Amino acid sequence: MKKNNIKLLTALTVVAVLISGCGFLDKNPDMRATIDTKEKVQLLLVSAYTKANFGAICEFSSDQVIDNNAPDKTGHCNSLQPLDKMYDEIFAWEVIKSDGSQDSPKYIWDGCYSAIATCNHALVAIDELEAKGIDMRAERGEALISRAYHHFILANVFCQAWKDENLSRQDLGITYMTEPERTVAPLYERGTLADTYKCIQKDLEEGLPLVDDNYYSVPKYHFNTKAAHAFAARFYLYTRQWDKVIEHANQVLSTDDATTLSLLYDAKEGYALNDPYQEQLLWISPTAQFNLLLYTTMSQVPYTIYPTYGRYYHNGEAADYSSLGSGPCWGSQFPGYHHWQIDQKYGTFCAKFLSLFEYADKVQGYGYIHGVTRAFTTNETLLCRAEAKVFKNDFAGATNDLRLWAQGYNGAGRMDTLPDGNVNLTAAKIRKFYNAGADKHFVPDLHASDMSPEFVVTDAQKPFVCCALHFRRMETLHDGLRWFDLKRYGIEITHQRGTEPLRTLVWNDDRRAIQLPIDVMVAGMTPNPRVNLGDHVSPSDATAVPYAPAGEPDMTLPRIDFGTQLTKRIVEED
Repeated sequence: MKKNNIKLLTALTVVAVLISGCGFLDKNPDMRATIDTKEKVQLLLVSAYTKANFGAICEFSSDQVIDNNAPDKTGHCNSLQPLDKMYDEIFAWEVIKSDGSQDSPKYIWDGCYSAIATCNHALVAIDELEAKGIDMRAERGEALISRAYHHFILANVFCQAWKDENLSRQDLGITYMTEPERTVAPLYERGTLADTYKCIQKDLEEGLPLVDDNYYSVPKYHFNTKAAHAFAARFYLYTRQWDKVIEHANQVLSTDDATTLSLLYDAKEGYALNDPYQEQLLWISPTAQFNLLLYTTMSQVPYTIYPTYGRYYHNGEAADYSSLGSGPCWGSQFPGYHHWQIDQKYGTFCAKFLSLFEYADKVQGYGYIHGVTRAFTTNETLLCRAEAKVFKNDFAGATNDLRLWAQGYNGAGRMDTLPDGNVNLTAAKIRKFYNAGADKHFVPDLHASDMSPEFVVTDAQKPFVCCALHFRRMETLHDGLRWFDLKRYGIEITHQRGTEPLRTLVWNDDRRAIQLPIDVMVAGMTPNPRVNLGDHVSPSDATAVPYAPAGEPDMTLPRIDFGTQLTKRIVEED
């Protein structure tokens, strides 16, 4: 084989010499564009955002989803099928062997590294243009921030949570790419998680002062200034740099209550629309103050809520303690989400979940389903600030931020309110609702100090931490960030798949780091360890669940058939 390769190379060299006189080699041998102007770099950076949606794999791993085939409180169960075998594996925290489709580890891995490669090519061109005296600071800022963000996604999906500077040196990180790939099938080392976070912070802090909104035609589709500060607030939250969380969150919001409230999602506006499609459009609007960074992803998740494929979804016990549950300043159902879909197999999702279909062939009905990822919002940034204030022991400040968040979601007027219309959320109410004897779903055991001796949650802080995590659970519904929160605090959860033995994910379980894509491991990259410290469910324990038509639960919320409405709307507007 090597001899043949040498002969082929020699032959090509001879041909090259013969035809060089004809000017053939004066032209590019392929269709690659030369990135040699400021405008071309700006166009290239449009592609510096992943098309993959990490939300699905993280939601299915978390406590936001249950198995509809598992017996409910009445003993009823279904015999539904998942949209893809992959979802069976995700839900059971198994190595995902049904890999390659949208929302899979491979799709997320490839999508993020593709965006990172774009950033690196842009940075090479930026260096060359700056050497010519061209001002490329804004473009450099966007490329560095986007490169940091996509490594941040990869680290939080495929690695353990950040522990501290020393302990995170014992956990595997991900390869931090800082220049374009120039060889075929190179072998990369993962390094440590501490190394990965150090590189993320370096890119973030170098790029943040350079970001400039002036060159963006639609700033919300790029890492604009506020989105970059929101990313900084989240990064510093995860690494427990509390002062920096507050500093950057203040850049996004304000220290003034009225100004901050004006920047949050206003549920009253959604309720006033009285149209599920229009309300969904509001959630992803690039002109909405609460949206900071939006990008389009390709995902098959919307199909999972159809009755045929509705095995796993946000309902039952998962919804009882989040979107359909009580809270410290509201009654039996969270009043912030207006329109819902509930199918006969009990799948639910809130109005922020919007998908649009792009036809590749209208006659055959082929095409692609798109979603809009709300990567950063003012609401989530406010909750980052509230959590940081808790650890600064500023309980009054944290309570006020949590109250502002609830105020924005008081669309139906069902929050507990004072005569002046302000939501009645006080430190006393938080302590009462999240007390030591409360339901463990609202007040879980936090294994923060087990993860790191530097991460101590005091008895005084715990009610406020639990409140922030509860609010974050609802705020980030469908986004996947709940999984990261569970990892950060070492919160243990269980999954019941069908009638199989209950699976438990303990605080130090290896499976908290989703396994690398199969082809990446085959190529030689070190896989995540898999010492199972929680459940020990064997394949022989899997059993078929018979369909039990009796005992259908009473669906108390109105059914809204988004599918028909959206399909009709897309056809009409096409």
